[in-house]
Amino acid sequence: MKVRANGIDIEVEDSGPGPAGAGQRPVVLLIMGLGMQLVAWPPAVVQLLVDAGYRVIRFDNRDIGLSQHFDHLGTPN
Repeated sequence: MKVRANGIDIEVEDSGPGPAGAGQRPVVLLIMGLGMQLVAWPPAVVQLLVDAGYRVIRFDNRDIGLSQHFDHLGTPN
């Protein structure tokens, strides 16, 4: 899904709140380093966290993966 923040479209994956009536789950926000996509997090790690009762959110940084790109700004150095 896309989330718009400060005028920038960011690709986000959210494991969701869980089954109805289950109550709030603690959230783990997975932040990948510069130049890496959210899919770099091993699916087994994400599933382990979900199975342990966490809501897992991960995202593509700006200019990476499915998030909005600003090619006119050039490559960071």
